Amino acid sequence: MQPKPRIAARALAAAAFAVAASGAPAQTTAPVPIAPPVSAKFYPFLGYWKGGGQYGAPGKDPVQLALSLSCRKAVAGWAVRCDFVGRGDTMTFVEADQMGVDPVTGIGHWYAINNQGDVRDRIAEWPDAKTLTTYYDWEQNGKQMRENVLVRFPREHQMTFRIVIVENGQEVGAFFGNLSTR
Repeated sequence: MQPKPRIAARALAAAAFAVAASGAPAQTTAPVPIAPPVSAKFYPFLGYWKGGGQYGAPGKDPVQLALSLSCRKAVAGWAVRCDFVGRGDTMTFVEADQMGVDPVTGIGHWYAINNQGDVRDRIAEWPDAKTLTTYYDWEQNGKQMRENVLVRFPREHQMTFRIVIVENGQEVGAFFGNLSTR
């Protein structure tokens, strides 16, 4: 008597042979789809960026930050993965980002997590070819919060951004700056 694993292996081999002999298509692993053109909407971020910026709240002196942003294609071109660092005299801000477009809905997503514990699923829109806007809404301590992001690529190798935090309709913080790849 043969062990059961050998019987099972022979039965599978026989079934595969029968399918091949019958001319029926054999089940195979599907090829990885080519990234759709919508994924390229985030490609302007690709590269290594450096620059400066400011972070602050109304009525307070802003913190000056040295900025770096490193972005590359990820997930076979379906996404852009970025690492951001902002360094100042009194603070360091670090964020990891993954950006992509849902091919079914066409909605852009900019997922982020930072060293302050914030996690975001920003919804992305492109008013024109050189402008990206995103927003993220949440409730915190009974207050309605919103983060609005505006990123512009005014010229090749240049990026400007402005991030505004709104609490119950009032601006409570802003982060803005300029970056370049040269």
